Amino acid sequence: MDIKYQNIAKTSFYFAISFFFSMAMLIPFTPHHYQTLTEDTSRLVETRLEGIQSRFDRFLSEVRPEQSCDAIVRQLRQNVFEADWVKEAAVFNKENRFYCSTTDGDVSFRLYSTIRQRLNDDPNLTTLSYSNSAITQVQSIMLIFSNKEDAGVSLMIPPHFIYDLVETNLSNHGIQAKVEVIKRDIHPTNIDSSIAKVRIQSNTYPLTITSYIGYQFYLRFMLSYLWFGFLMAGITTIILLSIKHKKQSQRSLEYSLSSALKNQHLHVHMQPIVNQNTNEIVGCESLLRWNDPIEGNVSPAIFIPLAESLGLIEELTYFVLRKVLMTLKSNQDVFESKYISVNISRNVVSNSNFSNKVISIFKRHPEILKQVVFEVTEDGECSDADMVKIRDNLTKLSNMGVRVAIDDFGTGYAGLDFVRQFPFSILKIDRVFVKNISDESSFGIPLLESMLQLSRTLGMQVIVEGVEYESQVKILSKLGVDYIQGFYFYKPMPINLTVSLLRQQHFESDNVEESSFSTPKCEQL
Repeated sequence: MDIKYQNIAKTSFYFAISFFFSMAMLIPFTPHHYQTLTEDTSRLVETRLEGIQSRFDRFLSEVRPEQSCDAIVRQLRQNVFEADWVKEAAVFNKENRFYCSTTDGDVSFRLYSTIRQRLNDDPNLTTLSYSNSAITQVQSIMLIFSNKEDAGVSLMIPPHFIYDLVETNLSNHGIQAKVEVIKRDIHPTNIDSSIAKVRIQSNTYPLTITSYIGYQFYLRFMLSYLWFGFLMAGITTIILLSIKHKKQSQRSLEYSLSSALKNQHLHVHMQPIVNQNTNEIVGCESLLRWNDPIEGNVSPAIFIPLAESLGLIEELTYFVLRKVLMTLKSNQDVFESKYISVNISRNVVSNSNFSNKVISIFKRHPEILKQVVFEVTEDGECSDADMVKIRDNLTKLSNMGVRVAIDDFGTGYAGLDFVRQFPFSILKIDRVFVKNISDESSFGIPLLESMLQLSRTLGMQVIVEGVEYESQVKILSKLGVDYIQGFYFYKPMPINLTVSLLRQQHFESDNVEESSFSTPKCEQL
């Protein structure tokens, strides 16, 4: 069996064991579950009866002792018609004599003394009775209640209404039930063999519900909680696999990157951008570097996509921003008229909270934002929703003084439409368009000319990247390119060397005459 199938088998084993163990954990909770179901059912019956009583309480409050049956019977019948469950009603007076019913109108018979006693004993002056109706002689449940003036109402409810409600509510869970009113079974039925039972007495009425639990209940209970078994099995399996994976990946590149970020092992370098007409450094691009103790120097072409896939790119971006803020704040004398650019991934700038995060980083020094340039590439595709978020973030930051550059222009898919949608003020032409130009006949020159024309039309400053040879500088100079970034002038260097270089340039600037261009000695850095 190869490693792939061994891993699948182990994962399946972890999942199965976790699933069965999780389901077994539920068994001790079943008594509480069926007791809760029975209590809820009892409360449901109480709620229905209380709703009926509330309707007739209003009727009873409007009945005056001197009123005859003819005066109230129409309203009484209307209430019976509109009430659930109630099939018949009769009103009795303070002498405990019924004098009006919905069936026969004028009647005259006494309220049983035992019922009167239960009414007097109940704080709510309410009780239930289970016997033959005095009017129809049909065995029924009577909901009987009176007011403080001792007038009252008896409502006839067919027993099956209450039993059906209880049975429907509990049978869905595999529970059989018996319902008793004043200790009389209102629906005698055979109970299958049961494992346990629970008896719940209503707090409001002389009504008892007894639920009987069998194997069917346990089966349905377990089936209803399959999601719990799968969830716990999934979580447990993930934890076990994570522990295993963690041990295996302690020395992996992914772990090393996370560790480097956590332990501040990443470093920011700067590559100056030069005005080739004066050799003056006008700004720098911040570039992240990683020299791992185990892996050695790791190329940004490797760890930046890795950070994207691991969800670490935002942390890397804000790490660089904080370094840029620290550099600008600590060296304002040499960066007074210069800027530092920061590469921003689309995944970062499309986060709706991006602009607020940037502002919070610079909240004590918002004026420094004017010395920051964000470089955004045009590669990749964006949804309409992401495009809106990007535009909102960049516009908000642009209004605060941040300049925005489109990086690696000409290598992506978006093109002119992408450029027009955002507040770009700088266009950076990718190295791919200059690496093969050696003379004025090179095929890349027409492409450069078209990009330069586009930048002039849109009023954008142009920076050409990746310039390494003097011949390239001369051709770019003839094309009208002022700003150049590349090894011909400077390689990326640590921040302290960049600051030293700028400070030297700052002190010498008053004594240096303008020249077409001269190459600083990189080896002195």
